[in-house]
Amino acid sequence: GGAMATIMGTLYPELYAAVGVHSGLPFAAAHDLPSALAAMQGKFGTPPAPGTAIPIIVFHGDRDTTVSPAAGDAVIAQGKHQAARDIVIEPGKVPEGHAYTRTVHRQADGTPQAEQWLIHGAGHAWSGGSARGSYTDGKGPDASREMMRFFQTKR
Repeated sequence: GGAMATIMGTLYPELYAAVGVHSGLPFAAAHDLPSALAAMQGKFGTPPAPGTAIPIIVFHGDRDTTVSPAAGDAVIAQGKHQAARDIVIEPGKVPEGHAYTRTVHRQADGTPQAEQWLIHGAGHAWSGGSARGSYTDGKGPDASREMMRFFQTKR
């Protein structure tokens, strides 16, 4: 799902105001099953940079053994968000839940171009999902809520 979001946002930036990626790969990180498995372990080289840096929000657990957390860094770097005018790093913690580091890349006018959430202690699971679900982590932060908040800044 996360890899598909990067593909759709990269190939069709005229259709999407922003992209949300949770535990996904950068665009063109793989071309077949062996390269996909390698990319999931963080062996993806330097994927091509897209022409347009679409606004993006990325979530990844730092203990994800299915998709390397390096993939989240690569998704942000690939979108040229590192060139943002203002980068703010905000540590935080969900009450009785996970700690996280949120990095916001702001445009010159102060609006966020990209957000990267690294969830400390989280594995390969949707952050903030119901503890009763599969591949969900109820200890947060709530990725769904944060993605919706981010998307609302892109109307």
